[in-house]
Amino acid sequence: MRAGSRSVTRSPAQKSACKDLKRNGQRAAITLKATYTPIPKRAGSRS
Repeated sequence: MRAGSRSVTRSPAQKSACKDLKRNGQRAAITLKATYTPIPKRAGSRS
């Protein structure tokens, strides 16, 4: 059940991150990409 909770919590977090990426620019994108390295596969699948 913890995994499910994390998925639900990460979903909105990813959406917020996307908005921040566009507002902050590529610098934030590089930083988030480094942090979201294992997550982009899930985000891409959902998108």
